[in-house]
Amino acid sequence: MELVSYAAVFTPTAKEIQVDFPDVPEAFTQGQTMDEAIENAKLGLAIVINDKLGHFEPAPKVTPLEQVQKAFPDHEVRMVEVDLEKY
Repeated sequence: MELVSYAAVFTPTAKEIQVDFPDVPEAFTQGQTMDEAIENAKLGLAIVINDKLGHFEPAPKVTPLEQVQKAFPDHEVRMVEVDLEKY
């Protein structure tokens, strides 16, 4: 098991919930519901991190959750954890 965890910013729009990772901007995604947004976020995060590691690049440094929450006070911010070996 190879777990990674990054803070994700969830932004509701008129049609969906957008998900952005400040530390991994390439892993942006969305979902129609919060559950779908979280699952899509896990997949996007795993794809980007596995790609970086596969090209011998380091995984991005993780910003503490509290710091991301302060930067996005009007958004829901939570950690998204994924097992890279599942993807």
